[in-house]
Amino acid sequence: MNRPDELISAIVEEDRLLLSRLEQCPDAFLEMRGSGGLLSFKDTLGHLAFWDSFAVRFFTRKLDSTVENDSPPLNFEQRNRQELQRVRQLSFTEVMKLYGKATRDLITFLNSRWHELSEKQRRDLFLPLKHRRHHRLLLEKTLGSQQDTDLLKEHEEEA
Repeated sequence: MNRPDELISAIVEEDRLLLSRLEQCPDAFLEMRGSGGLLSFKDTLGHLAFWDSFAVRFFTRKLDSTVENDSPPLNFEQRNRQELQRVRQLSFTEVMKLYGKATRDLITFLNSRWHELSEKQRRDLFLPLKHRRHHRLLLEKTLGSQQDTDLLKEHEEEA
């Protein structure tokens, strides 16, 4: 693929689906985590924002650097826990801004730097799309089970 159009369109569609679900989500569920440690809506947005920003920084450094990066490997699990702790201290509005900026930066990077990427790097940049889709589907599961539980409670209270 010589142009990023297909990837960008798919990312924009995932973003649309996620934000559409957000519009349907009661405020009470925005920070509520699902059973088994599933992320809340807020956690999910912050998580996606962090990793999409990381991907843009990583590939930008790769393209801009003429020397190999000597930094030690990133401990992804530790970094992920730290980022979730940070996101949980922010307001939902602040996390939405981070998510929006990360999405715009990813699309801008794909539009402006795609021609500089190798075929392998282009394939690797499909990971943020797969990651977004994975978390959107998990979020659907979390929100669906929470809403079902609340509807059941409401029904029991009415009876």
